[in-house]
Amino acid sequence: MQKFSIYKKPNKFYWSAEIITYSIIFFCFGVMLFKQKVLNIEENLIDKVFMWLVLSTFMFGVILKFYNIGRYEPIRGKFEGYLIFEKEKITVCEEIYPIEKIRTIKISNDDYSGKLVNTSKGNLGPALSNGTRNFIVIFFESGESKRYQFEQINGNDFQKVRQELISYYLNGKIEFDEVANVLGEKSRSEVAEFKTEIEKERTTANSRLA
Repeated sequence: MQKFSIYKKPNKFYWSAEIITYSIIFFCFGVMLFKQKVLNIEENLIDKVFMWLVLSTFMFGVILKFYNIGRYEPIRGKFEGYLIFEKEKITVCEEIYPIEKIRTIKISNDDYSGKLVNTSKGNLGPALSNGTRNFIVIFFESGESKRYQFEQINGNDFQKVRQELISYYLNGKIEFDEVANVLGEKSRSEVAEFKTEIEKERTTANSRLA
């Protein structure tokens, strides 16, 4: 049975190397600008010291960028329980949600462990994702909704719950475009084949009820 770890984001602030690097650079430029434009003090040794500090910090940032190319983002929060998909229910940690009590489901699973992220020139953090930027939102018949963030190890992990997701669609709990996107059926031919697969599942399900 495929399980997805539930991720709890931390509430406290973390000083990353990236934040520290840019903070030093902006602080130094701010002090030099304030000294020259507000205090009207001409350039002196202090300016040279700050400029040296800016250049050193910038070089540190360049080195850090290359150092982090093959590194994973740190997991700041913690994992608590699992997200489990079954045809008759969805289990999140200790909570069990029967399908008949669910109105609709929204899933975002674009992230996975090792995905290349933070590739912009100004981003100095680790280039590989920790796979926790995924979420599911469950809307209940009662009008309530619950949102959970979860980890995905591999980009195709949802293929292991393919039949469960198709079952949710046949029961009107998830939109076709939603389930197709979650399963990676994006090209025109893939979508056509997926529709055929679903119709076969529908026919099989109806024959069982007959």
